[in-house]
Amino acid sequence: MSFYGFCHTTFPWLFKLWLRWEVRGTENIPREGKVVLAANHISLLDPPTIGAACPRPVHFMAKEELFRNPVFAFLIRHLGVFPVRRGGADREAIKTGLGVLKHGGVLAIFPEGTRSKTGALGRAGGGAFMMAVKTKAVLIPTAIWGSDLKRHKGWPKVRILFGEPLAYDADGGIGRENLEDIGEEWRRRILELQRQLVPPEERERFEALTAAAEEALRKRLARPAATETKQGGPDPR
Repeated sequence: MSFYGFCHTTFPWLFKLWLRWEVRGTENIPREGKVVLAANHISLLDPPTIGAACPRPVHFMAKEELFRNPVFAFLIRHLGVFPVRRGGADREAIKTGLGVLKHGGVLAIFPEGTRSKTGALGRAGGGAFMMAVKTKAVLIPTAIWGSDLKRHKGWPKVRILFGEPLAYDADGGIGRENLEDIGEEWRRRILELQRQLVPPEERERFEALTAAAEEALRKRLARPAATETKQGGPDPR
């Protein structure tokens, strides 16, 4: 048995005991062919719990700083993790990700680009979906809840839900408009999936966080238009 196979067999038992791990929707993941799992990101536990939940081997990108320790780097490379430089387009990481998909593998991405500091869903970076579009991979919205252990009282319970494939314009190219459209649809679908995962006692907090995040996002998106008008640009009236 490979190291990945050993971990994929062992981790589910560990997560069930420690995290009361609950997984739903695995039937939505094609048993073969190229697949992109696009998940929200709230904790360092997200990659291992999603990887263990998926019935197929999963590849992840991880910040290159994690590879500075040679022992840890050796372990995570054998778990399908490869490095990416943050702060700009990393051509080598993109090439590796495209290679995974072109060979019919599964690639997991976190379109928000970083962990949420509040637990609320952030805006998706359009470029995150570029590899899916270029390879015409099946795109599976993946929601996770409860892995940010410090925000939840008592014995943790981590829930993962793989949604139905997200329909997108695979022939629309990797232009900004098409990628942003995919990002908006992904965000809408993740919120729908999260609402199925949130326990009743946390629903009020979730909706308040979501509403605050939506308002902050609207203000941020409105800022460039307001600046343009102030500087003598097109008046929206």
